[in-house]
Amino acid sequence: MATVASAEPKEWSLLAFLREELRPRPGRLAAVARIATCCVIVVAIGMLYQIPEPAYSAYIVFFLGRGDTAVTVRTGIGAAIAITLATILSLFFYALDAGEPALRLPLLAASCFLGMFLMRTMAIGPIAFLASFLLVVTQTLVDVIPNLEALTRFVLWLWVVVTLPIAVTVLVNLLTSPSPRQLARQSALHLLDTLANVLRHGQTHRLAQASAEALALIELRQRAELLDHGLRGLAAIDASLIETLEELISMAMLLPSTLAAEVQVGLAEACESCHAMLIEGTARRDAMPASAIKAAFADLAPNEGPVVVAMRLAFDRLAAGLAERAGPHSRIAEAHEAGLFVPDAFSNPEHVRFAIKTTIAAVSAYVIYTGADWPGIRTALITCFFVAQGTLGETLHKLTLRLGGAAIGALIGAFSIVYVLPQMTDIGDLSLLIAAVSALCAWVATSSERLAYAGMQMALAFFLGVLQGYGPATDLTVLRDRMVGIVLGNLLMSLVFSTLWPSSAAAQARLGLAAALRTLAALLQLGAAPLRAGQRLAVARAVARARYLTSIAAFEFGSLGPHPARHPVAHGSIDDLDRLAAAAFVVAEHRAVEAASPSLDIQDTATAAWLNTSADCLAKGATLPMPPALQTAIDELVVSPTVGSCAAAEARMLLTAQIEEVAG
Repeated sequence: MATVASAEPKEWSLLAFLREELRPRPGRLAAVARIATCCVIVVAIGMLYQIPEPAYSAYIVFFLGRGDTAVTVRTGIGAAIAITLATILSLFFYALDAGEPALRLPLLAASCFLGMFLMRTMAIGPIAFLASFLLVVTQTLVDVIPNLEALTRFVLWLWVVVTLPIAVTVLVNLLTSPSPRQLARQSALHLLDTLANVLRHGQTHRLAQASAEALALIELRQRAELLDHGLRGLAAIDASLIETLEELISMAMLLPSTLAAEVQVGLAEACESCHAMLIEGTARRDAMPASAIKAAFADLAPNEGPVVVAMRLAFDRLAAGLAERAGPHSRIAEAHEAGLFVPDAFSNPEHVRFAIKTTIAAVSAYVIYTGADWPGIRTALITCFFVAQGTLGETLHKLTLRLGGAAIGALIGAFSIVYVLPQMTDIGDLSLLIAAVSALCAWVATSSERLAYAGMQMALAFFLGVLQGYGPATDLTVLRDRMVGIVLGNLLMSLVFSTLWPSSAAAQARLGLAAALRTLAALLQLGAAPLRAGQRLAVARAVARARYLTSIAAFEFGSLGPHPARHPVAHGSIDDLDRLAAAAFVVAEHRAVEAASPSLDIQDTATAAWLNTSADCLAKGATLPMPPALQTAIDELVVSPTVGSCAAAEARMLLTAQIEEVAG
């Protein structure tokens, strides 16, 4: 019996982490320039026309402008709808509870609960979240602006505060940002180039990043349809091409370092041929029959031949797909009518629990700062909204980024108030300061999700400190109050999420890996039928998500108890599972072209049963069963030593070897 290793996450270097996250990459400098430009325009307009809350207007640029054009347009439209709904509902609620504090608190709590529940369960969840957040915040303004006429005027101004940066950011991105279609094409070419270099020179350390880029490419391709409806007819074939590319990247991890140079060059040339087809639309090479491919690599070692054959088959499928895409008759995507709610919206209790926990923390923050008559720390309420995540580890991770980013932004703001603002004489000087600091914050905000939120909080803290009115800021108490509110929100969220229905990031990682194992089992049970679209991508997504959650689980500090299901899976074990998935893809490629073989079917059935059983054990933190025996594959080699059967049996032996690595 064996177990998937459970261990504390590996110690990591902060400097190495920051170096990786903050390194230059294609398109990053342009995105930073767009964000800084939009911030300057929004602040200048706000100062010129004395629009209230210029700090929040500038921050909304960060909220909108970090993605590509499609994301910016979609988010901007959603935000405009949200602020309009929130404004209308706020004015309606004021008629009910402006003079009734006892009614205001239940309405505030109901608005928060409904928004957080709909955020997780509706297709338009972000709109529901923003509308709920703005509605709650505007309801709390009654305590600060008791005059109903002045309050109504201020709320109407808030509509301008939000829509101004939306209009500026969307317009700038439409004029200057490359189209998602162009970005998707560039990303695909870069991935093929990376894979060819790895195959030719053996730079396997680049495969992990390439796999992440392939997963991001499928999302970028889907977003491109929002602005280019002509891509909808190519959706099915593009999804298949990206899935095949992800599979090739995964299988390349299994190539041994001892592989002959001529075989490496042959695989690299097949990849470069696909690269040429995509960039130039050249004709594809004549595809070799599967039997000829197997015969060509029959004398490779048992740990080499199955992978090389599977990759050549996948390259042929990729080339055929590229030729079909360039031709006049492309596959049309099947119409899938998306529902308004997610499938488990009303059956999964986690959605309700998440909404209740966030509501308790948010209402507690409101009660505390109202009871203390300290409205300056109302950032505690905002913190509760924006750091709420599905697991405790993710929540604490975001809390840490918020606190750290806000502290850095506050220090920059304090330095500017004391030493820089007194030297400024006009809006041009202020624009230079806004541009410089916005660019710095935007560089951090365009990192991955592991760090990006810190850059956004740097920007918010800086804007709140420097943009206090329509003249140079001189009061440091605003920065102090904002930081106190953030710390209070952190404490409340940590307390609530760790004591009330706690959800472990490590446990969610185990569930994701278990789902990946079940999908691999399904691949081995398909027989000679074609692979179903999306199965291989589902495995890759689950493994990538589990790797992220496992690293985030370090923020839980073991606070959820010693239950085996909450023990983080060791990073090395996740790497082994990644290689196991690649070996399963190799077997699936062979199954698609091989003749029926009862003995190999028995082997695949046993392997699928082990994967399903192991999935259940992994989710529970229990011991894994013994790996399936290799006897049927060995019998196939002895009894029927043909080229085809040898390659097929060796593929099963390779998969079983990877299973033994995972189990051991």
